[in-house]
Amino acid sequence: MPKINTDLLIIGAGAAGLFAAYLCQNKCSVTLLDSQDMPGKKWRIAGGGMGNMTNRNIDPAYYVSHSPKQAKKLLQSLFKTWQTEQTLAFMHDMGMDFEEREYGQIFCSQPVKNCIENLIHKLAKTKILLSEKIQSYFYHEEQGERRYTIKTASHEITCKMLLVATGSAAYPQLGASDFALRLAQKWGHTIFPFRPALVPLFLPKNSPLLGLEGINLPVQIKVLQENGQEKTDPCGVRPLLFTPAGISGPASLVISCLWEQGEKLCIDFLPYDNLLEKMHDPANGKKLVKNLILPLMPDRLACALMPKELQHRKIAELSKKEREELVKAIHRYQCIPTATDSLKKAEACLGGIDIGEISSNLESSLHKNLFFAGECLDITGLLGGYNIHFALACANKIAHKIAKTTT
Repeated sequence: MPKINTDLLIIGAGAAGLFAAYLCQNKCSVTLLDSQDMPGKKWRIAGGGMGNMTNRNIDPAYYVSHSPKQAKKLLQSLFKTWQTEQTLAFMHDMGMDFEEREYGQIFCSQPVKNCIENLIHKLAKTKILLSEKIQSYFYHEEQGERRYTIKTASHEITCKMLLVATGSAAYPQLGASDFALRLAQKWGHTIFPFRPALVPLFLPKNSPLLGLEGINLPVQIKVLQENGQEKTDPCGVRPLLFTPAGISGPASLVISCLWEQGEKLCIDFLPYDNLLEKMHDPANGKKLVKNLILPLMPDRLACALMPKELQHRKIAELSKKEREELVKAIHRYQCIPTATDSLKKAEACLGGIDIGEISSNLESSLHKNLFFAGECLDITGLLGGYNIHFALACANKIAHKIAKTTT
């Protein structure tokens, strides 16, 4: 079995791993290892193949974690040196133009695979090993220094510094797994098991919102917690898409990152209108309830939301209680999803390695020269380019630390 000695071994050829190799290869010897036959396999399908690389609004408010205070501190440290402009500069270096879309989202103007291929082309000093399934991993002391060893079926690789950037378990059909969590837990780290994020939500079988598939409209969704507090999407209003089993679209994907099993959702189906004001307008007094609401939203949705006993009543005839009931049905509709869709449909995962055991340089506080980057950490970005940006920011931070170590 060939034995490889390298200064830095990177496990995972996704956004974080590839970029870290690019930044570090002139500072030390780098080996990049991946279980798949192609680097950046999941990255290639991001943003519908156009790579939602970053966002104009990079801020800790767009990320979630089991440890929000620690996550905010870590993200602030990362974003001091890696903001939107740095990602745009990286894209330029890779020969990529960009286009900006709604909600500050920034995509490649050509397929993101071109960016990835250009990045791989620049890794001339990096040894890349693909289709390598890891069989065992351990560490030992050698001449007073820590060494990490990774064994595959065909190689034994020993390194001074180890970077685990294998992402999460989202999209297992492209080879995603919980490898990072298994390694971290074996070596003493606290972990939060992965679960689907940025994923559609299922509704109860008796929900009046079922049977509305195909309807798409802007909404604002909040998560209502038992303690009376609310969790909201920082962007406010986003499109919602009804599916045969529940809800999807950007609004649902984002709220899936904030929702916990059993919690209620509160949906405003007319975030840009004020139904109560319209009912108080004397000009609408003679209108039937259905004739006031039907022009404001898709017919099937309106009929599902309006209380049947009120649909054929005139606005002027409604009591205060009935008006409040109608407003609640349209502006504050409540439901409890039964579950999220599976990891096969998830764009990301919640959970990961406890960041309370990770330094601001992304180094393990338990093991010297062991680093973790990207989605394997317990930090998840909301929809809009935040996860790729986070991966690149992690790689940048680790590269600065390694540069200081090797100088």
